[in-house]
Amino acid sequence: MSSLTRLVLRHKRIVVILWLVFAVVGFATAGQATNALSKTFNLPGKEGFDVSLQIANQYGNGGLSNPVVPVITLPGKTTVDSPGIKAQLTAAFARMGAAIPHSRVVSWADSGNNAFVSADRHTTFGLLYGSIPPGFGDIPWLKGLQDTTASISIAGAGFHLTGQDLLRTTTSGNDGPGVFTEALIGGIGALIVLAFVFGSFLGVLPLLMAIVAIPTTFLLVWGVTTITDVSFIVEFLIALIGLGVAIDYSLLVVLRWREERLHGLEGDAAVQRAMETSGAAVVFSGSGSAT
Repeated sequence: MSSLTRLVLRHKRIVVILWLVFAVVGFATAGQATNALSKTFNLPGKEGFDVSLQIANQYGNGGLSNPVVPVITLPGKTTVDSPGIKAQLTAAFARMGAAIPHSRVVSWADSGNNAFVSADRHTTFGLLYGSIPPGFGDIPWLKGLQDTTASISIAGAGFHLTGQDLLRTTTSGNDGPGVFTEALIGGIGALIVLAFVFGSFLGVLPLLMAIVAIPTTFLLVWGVTTITDVSFIVEFLIALIGLGVAIDYSLLVVLRWREERLHGLEGDAAVQRAMETSGAAVVFSGSGSAT
């Protein structure tokens, strides 16, 4: 650490220029890096994943996807036990299943399982499994299912559709903040706290480390995607956890540097001492986290 610190101090301008270049290139290529991330969950060798894969292969649905959940609440005194309601529920779920290729449907109407019925017997739901495309693409049969469901009513009540995959698909627009925007919002909040703690411009320094570290890490991950799959979850870890780690580690070094200055060291000597102690701890901790 001592030799590395002396090397950096001797070539300050070159080091700063290199980090700026990495940061700028990282920002410029962040979109390409996130697009290269894998949008699928694959856990080969795990029992749960292997069983889910067998279910999907055998039935053409389920296993790797969540069911669509049609829900209906019967009005007034009508319950699932009222005359003719069970037959209507059976026909309704069959129509919805017919709107989906390779579908499977399970409900109270065909199973008799009261887990599908509310305590007051007015509300019931079904589990409707259909073929879900791999990854996070649109569900091709969703519009047809919605149209079919809208045309079904029982005792004057209609069905409502919900479910994890359905919610994801219908709320996956690009109107929300991106990962960099989220990191920026977090950074602004951190800046307010740091400015209060330090009471000086020094509070900006930890954020400068994050501004360099986050896009540079995206650049590195983009390179890794050329040789292996990297989950899309990594982009959130880089931006949000990276922000916190960059602030924590830089604060550790900065506070030690301030202590060394209070003890009489000046200029590069204070930096050298801070890096030999807190800097070494940061390298050790960061290396342990990475492994």
